[in-house]
Amino acid sequence: MRLAEAFADEVTGRYRIERAAAVELILSRWSRRPDLLAAAARARSPEEIRRLRVYRDAASDAKREVYHRLRRYRRAPEDADAALAALCALDADAPPETRTERARAVALAHASVAERAGGLDAFCAALTACMGSPATVVDVGCGVLPLVFRLGASVRQWWALDRDPRAIAALEALADDRLRPVRWDLAEGWSRAGLPRRCDVGLLLKIVPVVARTDPALLTTLAATPADRLVVSGCRAALTRREDIERRETAVLLRFFAVYGLRVVDRFRTADETCFVVERRS
Repeated sequence: MRLAEAFADEVTGRYRIERAAAVELILSRWSRRPDLLAAAARARSPEEIRRLRVYRDAASDAKREVYHRLRRYRRAPEDADAALAALCALDADAPPETRTERARAVALAHASVAERAGGLDAFCAALTACMGSPATVVDVGCGVLPLVFRLGASVRQWWALDRDPRAIAALEALADDRLRPVRWDLAEGWSRAGLPRRCDVGLLLKIVPVVARTDPALLTTLAATPADRLVVSGCRAALTRREDIERRETAVLLRFFAVYGLRVVDRFRTADETCFVVERRS
């Protein structure tokens, strides 16, 4: 136990995981390694165990598992599924506070919203202010943020686009005439039926750097988002590691703006995100 706790201190110094969760994960992984347990029983001290190849292999395995768990959009799939089922089970006459509570539970089970959890209200306020008073909004790769974002009075249509069926199911549970969830993949392009022709504001929140890394050919589709004004953001901290990535993410965004003729007209920063408001050059 003491060895796992000491290793958890090392892990939490590098990765964005709570210490108790790290200890639990490490003990779970190590308990399934009889070679490590046998070596620990024979060793005379923790230092002797740490020098063994079997310990180094087990440590590397635990770090990989921490990394992969933190990369998941749904950190605890069972909890996320239960929260989604509770939201979808609401009937039409459920009290507003119950709907709000269950929607927030689903949202915070999603890694992208969880990253903003500490300053979620401040982020939503800043986003609302920079958008102005749009009648129509297209939110590309929306995730579940619309569950906790209060639509302004001016908004008539909020198109929430995402390829994740669970995110769309969650949004459909609260959808009305204004919120319009659509399951859509960026690779489908903008010519697909059922998408908005033109919106006042387009949101590309934390998606441009991801696409630039994973499929840069699709940046052209992002740049063609059908909106007169775009709000584009990148992360300031890594999803998995305790690492400042603001400079790297900002460089990706500025390159995107330059290549596709987008002019920065405003910007703001929150604790977790750096955001730009851009318009197309005339």
